[in-house]
Amino acid sequence: MPIDGNDEQFLALMGLGAKSGKKSHYPELKRRLSELERMRDLLDQARDAIFLLALPEEIVEYQNEAALGLLGLVRTPEKRLLQECLKTSQGASLSLFSLFPSLSSEEQRKVVPLLTRNGTRRFEASFQAAVESGRTSGILILRDQEERIAIQEQLAESLKAVEEARMKTVRLTAAMVEMKDSYTGKNQRQAARLAHEIGHRLELPKPEIDDLVTSALLHDVGMMGVPTEILCIPGPLRPVDRRLMQEHVTIGRDILVKEGFPERIALAVLHHHERMDGSGYPDGLKGEEIPLFARVVGIADVVEAMLSHRPYRPAHSREEVLRELEEHQGTLYDRRTAEICISLLLEGFSVSEETGNKY
Repeated sequence: MPIDGNDEQFLALMGLGAKSGKKSHYPELKRRLSELERMRDLLDQARDAIFLLALPEEIVEYQNEAALGLLGLVRTPEKRLLQECLKTSQGASLSLFSLFPSLSSEEQRKVVPLLTRNGTRRFEASFQAAVESGRTSGILILRDQEERIAIQEQLAESLKAVEEARMKTVRLTAAMVEMKDSYTGKNQRQAARLAHEIGHRLELPKPEIDDLVTSALLHDVGMMGVPTEILCIPGPLRPVDRRLMQEHVTIGRDILVKEGFPERIALAVLHHHERMDGSGYPDGLKGEEIPLFARVVGIADVVEAMLSHRPYRPAHSREEVLRELEEHQGTLYDRRTAEICISLLLEGFSVSEETGNKY
């Protein structure tokens, strides 16, 4: 039987016929087809849903078994559009460009809820595009994250409950201080209000602001270890009484360490009477040696005390407090926190319990 041109080309690929040159390309083709088949088997075993897409039409060139299983689809010779394979939690079709509006060679990720045979589940969607020979394609990978996200949400709820329990303990402790000395208790609550505002102006993260407020609420907890007769002296203290009074910062630190409070809270309580020039107590720390929380609580304590009535003196005026802060910022008080306090006072901020957050 005569061999036509097409047959000769086919035989040549196999290393046969007059045009073969005795070199067969068939083994190489067979090897590549085998590799492609093995790769497909590996992709079908993957738990992640994988889509290979022709863009911008969003034609699904290939989808593995996990991708087919999202909505219970079966493999067919006809190609599908991606929106036939993805549904929102409300059952509406979902396109790639509604998830990732821009095509990028950099990997893009987001969490998206999708309707599946098992109801709505949350997936981490990962997408990356590529351009080759003028043809744009992309790969979309969906990883089921429902269990992980649910566990994280449960953990967040647990941490919230723990934090609420901790704050109850803080408020109870502050109330116990107030039972011994009502002025100290009121001072702690109002200083906490001011410390909260300073923390916001310093742009501290919320967890740090929470600990800062806790530090202010408990900054004088050590007063429970100071004799009541000293707390009630209506005037300047004798040197011996002053030394006993100053012990409250060490007593407070020891109480909080024993009860397992974070170190930065315990250190704020210990050092809130330190001053930037080293003239404070208990350790005569200077400048940046003083922990930030202690610097904030210290100035909040001073401002609250000056603005409040005491048995041995009337409250200072707002102008007197502003003058104190302006004259001693950078020497007694941290310059940045002093500037924030000055701004707050000029804006009309009040430490009074009739305004602002209540602690």
